[in-house]
Formats: sequence, structure tokens, C-alpha cells
Amino acid sequence: LLDIWCTVGVSMAKLSDPHGFHDWSSKEYVRDWATRQDRYEEERRPQFQMIADAIPFTRDAAIRILDVGASYGALAQFLLEQFPNATTLCQDGSEEMAELGRRRMRKWKGRFDYVIADFSEAGWSRAIDGSFDVIVSSIAIHNVRVPGIIEGIYKEVFELLKSGGCFLNLDMVFVPLAKQLGWLRAAGFGDVKSNWHEAR
Repeated sequence: LLDIWCTVGVSMAKLSDPHGFHDWSSKEYVRDWATRQDRYEEERRPQFQMIADAIPFTRDAAIRILDVGASYGALAQFLLEQFPNATTLCQDGSEEMAELGRRRMRKWKGRFDYVIADFSEAGWSRAIDGSFDVIVSSIAIHNVRVPGIIEGIYKEVFELLKSGGCFLNLDMVFVPLAKQLGWLRAAGFGDVKSNWHEAR
């Protein structure tokens, strides 16, 4: 199940993978993974467009965006195209992925940056300075696979969001959606809802 929801705020050692599905510290693995993902770029554009359309700011707004688990920056690039005055900070736990992203996003120099922080580790958000108008994530958070860690990620995301901002998450759903929406409300988000889902 793929799902996107909107939440509105009211107020390196080897990268860990507890289930061993990915080796984000390997340059070869990251390169091959990204090459496979490139096949889905056109398929994901409508999903990225839904995210862009759900952002509650005008297209010319000088908003600050955080992309959580940004990988090589596919969603970040799309949003920088849609919001020409926006800047984006891409968070990822893999230096190899960030290196790839910096190369792929060269045309956006001056409007994006990367920060390395493993969101499977509590306190990851301390590596990030400031707060954000918009926080997004795409096919990333589910990778931790551990319900308590996902809940903790949502809590830290909320702390990074400006009052009146939004968190938009497009992800695979392994933990029941109702439970995740409850975690978001408990973290402090208001107006929590699922905007779209697709069975896979």
C-alpha cells in the first residue's frame, strides 16, 4: 500500500539497517539502487505533483523545505522546479547517497544542501539547524521497519516544523495507517489525514 498524508503543525559509522535489506554505506549498492529507481521517475511524477499541490503556499513563496530521507533528491528537485524561490535541505543517513545527490542536483546549486543524519537513531534531528515551512518524505521512512522508531521520527519531524507548516509523507504502509495517523496526532500535528492511497 502506498499512501500520502498531510499533517499541519499547530504551534558515521556504518548506517544502521536492523533488517539488513539495504547497504546504504556501499557506493556500489547505492549506485545500483539509484539506477533501478530511475526506471520509476515518470511513474512518480504524478505522485510528486500531488505533494506539490498539497503544499499550502503560493508557488512564488520563499519557503524552506526539508526532505527527510531524500536519497539522491528526486522529490527535492521536483519541488525546486515547482517553487522557484524555495530552498531545500536534504536529510539522508548515507554519505554515499548524499554524494550522488549533490552530483545529480548540480543545476540547483545555492538552493539545496545535504545533512547526514541517520533517522533510525533517536536524536537525528539535532544535526539539522532551524525550522521549516514544509517537510516532505518519499518512500523512505518505512525502511526502518520498527514501529517505535517510525513513531519517534514523526515526533522529531514535528519539532522541526514551523507553526502553520505541513508534513507530507508518501510511503509504503507496513504499520496500519490508522495507527500511524494516531502517532502523528500524538506528536502534536493537527489536521492529520490521508490524501491518497494505492494498493500494490
